[in-house]
Amino acid sequence: MDFFAGCSTGSLEPLAAQLRPFTAAPGEILMRQGEHSESFLIIGSGRVQVSHTGAEGLHAVVDVHHGMVVGEIALMRETPRTATVIALDEVTGWVGAHEAFATMVECPGMMDKLVRLARQRLAAFIAPIPITVRDGTVLYLRPVLPGDNERTINGPVEFSSETLYRRFQSARKPTPRLMAYLFEVDYADHFVWVLTDGADGPVVADARFVRDEDDPTTAEVAFVVGDDYQGRGIGTLLMDALVVAASYDGVRRFTARVLTDNYAMRRILDRFGARWHREDLGVVTTVVDVPDPATLPFPPELTARIRDVTRQVIRAVG
Repeated sequence: MDFFAGCSTGSLEPLAAQLRPFTAAPGEILMRQGEHSESFLIIGSGRVQVSHTGAEGLHAVVDVHHGMVVGEIALMRETPRTATVIALDEVTGWVGAHEAFATMVECPGMMDKLVRLARQRLAAFIAPIPITVRDGTVLYLRPVLPGDNERTINGPVEFSSETLYRRFQSARKPTPRLMAYLFEVDYADHFVWVLTDGADGPVVADARFVRDEDDPTTAEVAFVVGDDYQGRGIGTLLMDALVVAASYDGVRRFTARVLTDNYAMRRILDRFGARWHREDLGVVTTVVDVPDPATLPFPPELTARIRDVTRQVIRAVG
């Protein structure tokens, strides 16, 4: 299974000895939200539906395919089940208890992989934040989800070649590997906000910061806005949401590398005192301090809600 890529046969043998096979019929409930957690499942074949009902009544549903793990979040957090899991097809796989889970996390890189997966799944359970943009349109702010990759590529919102060129500084269409990198993030070192047109609508813009490996207090920022949504103040709004998330996450400085004529992004960073330096032909860079979120034009309650969502995904297993 791809999930265990990087784990040697020797490290997986103890895990295999602690698992037992299971089968489930379509419609069978495998886990219930709120119940005590005693086990996790490795899906060998078939699909399951993971659903979560939040405190605000939001009902989020995610399909999980073969080769993945479910039930791991409650074991990592030592809490009741966070979601209900129902078999969509005839499902086969393996079930393991606490002992097997402890063995699994000993595989090299497995804990990082499980934390990343937990953050992505819990991000899907967070209610999007409605925000009114300059022209009065209500859009919805939420953390990026892995499925946004497919929704962006095949969605109705156009990102023209010129828009993509300004974002990636290349005329080439982003590769599948790059798209996976952009949308399947860990939320701690790589945090992404998206705006959607409707709570369940298509992604119209995204903004991200990527932490510097050598200096965790510094992160590079970038954003892209769909063609029909440009000129509405969306870039400014997203950058301010990034400030809230970065401030919570310990980022103190933003860096940016943009095309010289990308005046829209340059104006956004000019608000933070950007000084631009030529790096290459047609490319400029800057470093700015992350401002205090209290100085942003957001109402205090909106800043608090954005910070709370940031906390939920970054501390998903805390």
